Amino acid sequence: MARNKRERIIKSKVAWKKRSQVNRLHIIMTFLLTAIAISVAAGILLAVIEIFDPFSERAASSSAAPASSPESEDPSLPVYDNSLTLVIANSTQPLPDDYAPQLIEYEGVQIDERILPALEQMLDAAEADGISLTVTGGYRSPEDQDALFEQQISDLMANGYTRVRAEAEVQSSMGEGGCNEAQTGLSVSLLSAGEEALNAEAARWLNNHSIHYGFVLRFPKGSEDETGRKYDPTCFRYVGVQNAEKMRQLSMCLEEYAAYIAEQQT
Repeated sequence: MARNKRERIIKSKVAWKKRSQVNRLHIIMTFLLTAIAISVAAGILLAVIEIFDPFSERAASSSAAPASSPESEDPSLPVYDNSLTLVIANSTQPLPDDYAPQLIEYEGVQIDERILPALEQMLDAAEADGISLTVTGGYRSPEDQDALFEQQISDLMANGYTRVRAEAEVQSSMGEGGCNEAQTGLSVSLLSAGEEALNAEAARWLNNHSIHYGFVLRFPKGSEDETGRKYDPTCFRYVGVQNAEKMRQLSMCLEEYAAYIAEQQT
């Protein structure tokens, strides 16, 4: 009897240990499953944030500095359609016959009045930075352009050029009436105030800041094949802030950019 009693006690202890181990295993498994569930939920949440990114989008919109675009700073500064801002006038793409700039006189030259707000803001900003600029050129009528074109040819022929050679030379610096940037009314020639050229400091300022007012260098160096014109550091063309900044990013001249936009829209 005593032996049977001891066996029952031993068996009871063994069973208790087994139950204890099973309970411990259940606790561990429960903990592991909970941890896995939390990890999965966190992963799903991160994936949702990565896809929709609502927090960073809100932060970006609240912290974005409008200083890079005067059009966004000043609601009075108009924004125009690309049918105006990207119009091209060159020897292979003359202006449409019905093209009519809205002319106004500014500092003794005529320009399209639609570029005046941006031009004034740019010149004021330059002045505030110690850069004095003078507008020395703007719109030129097709008739005046033709007369100037012929005069340049005559001057070269007087110096020994043949008509063909003289015409090719003048064509590289200007076009005939309707085929010249000056007929758009959207470009201006800028020189340092009181000087006959654009000094290095003014050129640097314009290179760094003109795009923020919607102006680009019309005939940049290295783009002669695309523009059909020689490099001209003084001619700045209004294309709008968004276009100007995009042209800078893509390193494109106006002809290249207008073709790029047209391709994107097809």
